[in-house]
Amino acid sequence: MRRTSEGVWVGFVLLVAVILVACGPSGPSKQELALQEEFEALQEMQAELVGKRQELADMRMELVAAAVEEVEAETEAVAEEALEEEVDLAAEIEALEAEIAQLTDEYGGRLVGALNANPMIEGEEPSEMQQALISMKSEEDLALATEWIEKGGDYKRAIEIYNAALAIDPGNQKVMAALAAAEDARYMKAELFEQLKKGMSPEQVRAILGQVNLHNIREYPDRNVVAWFYPTDEAGGAAAVWFRESKKTGGLEAYLIKFDAVSSQGEEAEEER
Repeated sequence: MRRTSEGVWVGFVLLVAVILVACGPSGPSKQELALQEEFEALQEMQAELVGKRQELADMRMELVAAAVEEVEAETEAVAEEALEEEVDLAAEIEALEAEIAQLTDEYGGRLVGALNANPMIEGEEPSEMQQALISMKSEEDLALATEWIEKGGDYKRAIEIYNAALAIDPGNQKVMAALAAAEDARYMKAELFEQLKKGMSPEQVRAILGQVNLHNIREYPDRNVVAWFYPTDEAGGAAAVWFRESKKTGGLEAYLIKFDAVSSQGEEAEEER
C-alpha cells in the first residue's frame, strides 16, 4: 500500500506539472508574430527610403551645379557639355522621384496600418514597439514636409504636417526644431533677398532663396517674362524676381529684383522694363 500511495502521489505531481505547462505562457500569438514581422519589414523599407532620398538630394545638387556651370561657361563647348549633363541628370532625377513616390506610398500606408493594428491604450505608456512606430511615423512626416518645402516651396503645408506629427509625438525634438525653422523661413527676409544679383539664373536664385512656391510663379507670355514671388508677411506682401531670356545663353536670367514688389495690401508694383 505504501508503494501504491507514493506512486499515486508522484503521478499526481506529474499530472499537475503537465497541466501547468499546458496552461502557462505559450509564447507570442500569431498576431504578435505578424506585427513583429511587419515591423522589421518597415525598418528595412525606411532604410531603403533614406538611402534613395539622400541619392536624390545629391543628384539635385549636381543638377544645380551643372546649370550654374552652363550659365557661367566661357565657351560654347563647355556650355553644351553642361547642358547635356543637365538633361541626363534631369531624366535620372525624374525616374528616381517616381520610384521614391511609389515606395513612400507603400511605406506610409503600411506604417499607418501597423500603428492601427497596435493601438495605444489611453492612460498607459506606449510599449517599446509602439514608441518605435511613432518615431518612424515622425521621421516620415519630417521627410514629407521637407519635400513640400524643397520641391514645392510650400511652407504652409509643411507646417501643417509638423503640427499633425507633434499631436501624436509631442516630445519629438526634431519635429519641434523643423517646425520652428519652417515658421522662421516662411516669409522672405530682406537680408537674404539682398544677396541676389541681376543676371542670375533661376537655379542660382533658387540656391539662395530656396524653392519658390509653385503657386507663386507667374508667366507673362506677351513679354516672354516669368516672375517668382516670395511672401514677406502674413498680410500679403511679397518680394519678386523677374526673369527673361538671356542673349548669352538662351536660358532665363534675372533682370529685375524687388523686395517690395507686392504691398501688404496685395497691390503689385509696376514692373520696370
